[in-house]
Amino acid sequence: MRKKNATMICLMTCLLILTALTASIKASNGLHFKWVNPAYAGPDMFYSPIYPFTSIVGYLEGTCWNFSTSIKNDFSGPFNISAVRVEFEWGRNYTHRFSSPHRVLPGHTKIFHVSNMTPFIEDVPELWTYHYDVYIDRINDTSIEIYENDDFAILSEDHLECLRIFAKLGIFSLPMDGELPPFITDPPNVTETQVLLVRVSMRILQGMQHYQMGLFGQAESYLQDADVSIAEALSVWNTTGTAMEEAIVGRREAEGNYYSALADSSLVNAYGWLLFGLGWILIGFGVIIYGARKTKIV
Repeated sequence: MRKKNATMICLMTCLLILTALTASIKASNGLHFKWVNPAYAGPDMFYSPIYPFTSIVGYLEGTCWNFSTSIKNDFSGPFNISAVRVEFEWGRNYTHRFSSPHRVLPGHTKIFHVSNMTPFIEDVPELWTYHYDVYIDRINDTSIEIYENDDFAILSEDHLECLRIFAKLGIFSLPMDGELPPFITDPPNVTETQVLLVRVSMRILQGMQHYQMGLFGQAESYLQDADVSIAEALSVWNTTGTAMEEAIVGRREAEGNYYSALADSSLVNAYGWLLFGLGWILIGFGVIIYGARKTKIV
């Protein structure tokens, strides 16, 4: 019996110790994490060609990535933070160690800014996104994982430029059926503009095909051509459309002037006939008066 009680006490003690350890490594409430000034943040059809596209946080190779994070002390006693660590899936750990530990009192919040260099795609390929874990190290205690995700992307210049053109053309805001914008599929009744917009639709589709295959340089060429052609189409549409509108307005003004002149002519003609009729009336009165006077003389 005593042996059984001792075993129960031992198990309960172990359970309490495990509970305490679990509580000590629990992430605090009031946590915030944000990547700062990424080269691109948003959907990318290369990593997920099927809608809805995967959202990424991308930094240009060879530039600095950086993030800001905050942590609040929800525990009953203070603790000291000695470092912030980031472990990336590509096998590199980055440790931002403080020259002197940051003491966080109960109920208080500390904000940290961390940055380092984004590797080059020759060393870490841009063919997929990478998982990462963010930790804070506390003195004489276990680390606390404060954030993790798998949306980090390393971008080449060609890859990034394609994303910029996609965003400019609104490709990622298209409906699920992948239709191109209405002004491309249903262009205005201007021949040169229609030809240019057909070219745009072909270049966009070619660019998307090469982009999804990871041929970012060729995709960029097609997309840049589409971007230039759209600008030309809009310019032609504006110039030709304005000329057509001015011609229509001029024709309407000419028609208005014609009908106004015709009305004036009709009015003058009416006045002429009126005066002509009055003239004959006066002649008639004259004849009557002349005849009456002649009768009296006789």
